[in-house]
Amino acid sequence: MQDSYEVLGVSRNATPNEIKTAFRKLVQQYHPDVNPSSDAEQKFLAILEAYEVLSDPDRRMSFDRSAPGPGPSPGSFNIDDFTHIDDLDDLFAGETLETIFGKRGRGGPAKGRDLRFDIELSLEEVYCGANRHVMAPRTVACPDCGGSGAAPNGRVRPCPVCNGLGQLKNVSARGTSKFVMIDSCTRCRGTGKIIEGECPACAGRGRRSEPRPVTVVIPAGVEDGAVLRLPDEGSEGLLGGPKGDLYLVVRIRPHPVFRREGADLHCELPVSFALAALGGVLRVPTLDGMAEVAVPPGTQTGTILRLAGRGMPDHGVPGRGDLRVTVVLKTPDKLTERQKGLLAGLEDPAGEPARRGWWGT
Repeated sequence: MQDSYEVLGVSRNATPNEIKTAFRKLVQQYHPDVNPSSDAEQKFLAILEAYEVLSDPDRRMSFDRSAPGPGPSPGSFNIDDFTHIDDLDDLFAGETLETIFGKRGRGGPAKGRDLRFDIELSLEEVYCGANRHVMAPRTVACPDCGGSGAAPNGRVRPCPVCNGLGQLKNVSARGTSKFVMIDSCTRCRGTGKIIEGECPACAGRGRRSEPRPVTVVIPAGVEDGAVLRLPDEGSEGLLGGPKGDLYLVVRIRPHPVFRREGADLHCELPVSFALAALGGVLRVPTLDGMAEVAVPPGTQTGTILRLAGRGMPDHGVPGRGDLRVTVVLKTPDKLTERQKGLLAGLEDPAGEPARRGWWGT
C-alpha cells in the first residue's frame, strides 16, 4: 500500500486543512488535461486515493495504525471510488475533469470504503492455523436516522442553489481555449441536499463509526506481510451500494527460540562436550512438542542437524519444511579435580596436549 502522506507531501501530524491544501495543489499539477507527462494519470489517481484515506478521520486512524506495506493491488482505485468531490473548491480544468467526475452521478449508489489493519500473530498460530476475532471499526449508516442525517422531526430536501447536484459549473473562454470551473456548492457543501433538523447522533452526517467483531481465518503457513482479504467486511456502501472489503496485513511476532526462513525453522541448541564427542540422542523442542535427533560422534560446534518435516507448513503446498538445529558446544566452566585430570590426559591426533586449545593455539 502506498504511503498516503508521502503521496501528498505532508507530515504525519498534518492538519486537515494542510492535507486539503496539498491535495488541491497536486490535483492542479497532475490532472491529465494540464500535465502532458505519461504518468500524470497514474499520479493523479494516487493523489485522489491518498486524499480519500487522509481526509476521513476513521480511515486515517486505521492507516496510521498500520505500517505502509502490502495492500490492495495496484490499480484497484478508480475515479468511481473518490467520494470527496466537495473538497475540489476553486479548481478549474478542461472538459475532461467535468466528464471524469460527472460520470459518478451525484447521489447515486457508491461502494463502501475498504479498510486496512495489521494483525499480529504468534509463530504458533501460523504453524497450526487459527481463527482470530478482531474489532474492525467501520463507517455505517446511522441507525437513529437511517442514514438520512435528519432528526425524526427534521426533513431533507434538495439544495435550491445547485438543484441537488452538489456542484456549480461555470464555463469561460480564454482565447481559443475553453475552461470549465466546477465548484462545490457552498450552500450544501457538495452533498446536494439541505437538512432541516440534524440528527443529534451523527451531527447530520448520516453515518458514524462503530466497531464490529470480525472472525478471521488464519491459514497455516501464512507469511509475514501477507494480505488477507475479507470481501464485504469494510464500510457500508452509500445509498444501497455494495460494502467495501477488509484487508488484514499479517505481522508475525519474533519467536524466542525459532527463526523462520520460508518453510524452514532454525534454532540453536547447546550440546554438552561429552555428547558432542561420544555421540548420542538430543531432545529438541519443536512447535508441536519435543523430538529427538541423533548426534554423530565428534560433532563440532556450528554443525546443523536436520529434522525433516518438522518446520512450518508451506502455504499452498502439501507438506512442511524442515527444522534445522545448529549445535553450540557447551564448554563446562566448573570442573572437579578428577574431571580436570581426565581432560588433561586427552591428546589430539598429533599427540599434543588438549590444554593447548582445540584450535592449536
